[in-house]
Amino acid sequence: MRKNLSQMNKKLAQAAGNIQPTEDQMKQFANLANQYGGMSPEQMEKEMKKLAQGFSEKEKKDMIQKLHMLKQMSGLLDNDQRRKVDKFIELLSK
Repeated sequence: MRKNLSQMNKKLAQAAGNIQPTEDQMKQFANLANQYGGMSPEQMEKEMKKLAQGFSEKEKKDMIQKLHMLKQMSGLLDNDQRRKVDKFIELLSK
């Protein structure tokens, strides 16, 4: 797992330029991916709406930025995961 986090951290750093995520942030991404990986689209949307309600506007903007960076990393997400990220970005943008 540590090697995967290190590789993800490198890819995120390349995609984000000057933004340097911490190891803790990378662990959070990995935990979220594991936690929500097996949900149906309907379950995922319900959970995303619930999460989005608890975010401040600043937190929403920060999360949207991170999700865009995540999408830019080639080979990290499959098509289904990209669609879920897009849906979450859409919900956070409302």
